[in-house]
Amino acid sequence: MRLLTPLFARHIARDLSVRHPNLAPEEIGALMRADLGPAASADHLRLVDAVVARVPAEVEHEPEKPVSAWVLVAANLVPLAGVLWWDWSVFALLVLFWMENVVIGLLFALRMLCADPSDPALWLGKLFMIPFFCVHYGMFTAVHGMFVFMLFGGDKAAQKLELAAPALRAAERYDLWLPIGVLVASHAFSFLWNYLYRGEFRRAQLSRLMAKPYGRVMVLHVAIILGGFGAALLGSPAWALVLLVVLKTGLDYRAHVKEHSG
Repeated sequence: MRLLTPLFARHIARDLSVRHPNLAPEEIGALMRADLGPAASADHLRLVDAVVARVPAEVEHEPEKPVSAWVLVAANLVPLAGVLWWDWSVFALLVLFWMENVVIGLLFALRMLCADPSDPALWLGKLFMIPFFCVHYGMFTAVHGMFVFMLFGGDKAAQKLELAAPALRAAERYDLWLPIGVLVASHAFSFLWNYLYRGEFRRAQLSRLMAKPYGRVMVLHVAIILGGFGAALLGSPAWALVLLVVLKTGLDYRAHVKEHSG
């Protein structure tokens, strides 16, 4: 029974959150305990606690913005400094944002791995879905990188999806290691703070985790590439690149708040 508790709790939490969309997790737990009565067994109470821990984040009520959103905004000030003081081109910005895309994919794979580890049945799904995600998202990222390095960097090697060498050259040429490190730290903080510390991993669903980065990255990077073309056509003036960074930061902030505020 204990081995199946996480599986039962996950399904009960989804059902109750649909039937009682305006109740917070603690209120759903109180409702379940009231239905069980004073004679509830330890196993039943353990199931209630497991359900409360897995109520989807959409029914939580948290008016404040997650602290990780402001960390993300602060991290995006580094590309702004690159434009204003380090003479970055539109290509340097797009390479940095593409590398951030890679980091996001790696962390989503880690999220899938850490999703509700106490549920044995979920590990069977992970055996298939995590490798599939890595291959599919990897190809998606590689094609996006090919466009960045070919269209903005003029690197013909990218046509064969050989992106490691062009990425390293760009990082060396524009001193991107510090900005990359800052953005990695920002996303790692969000993973540790939101996903692990705040317990999002208990409510996570593999299918949603697998699809989540695509919507965010597609909207973000279509806007960035279109903005990049516009900036390049204008000769990459500083004001156009500043607008590009502000656009990216705004979209990033909005997506982050929507995902983690609940």
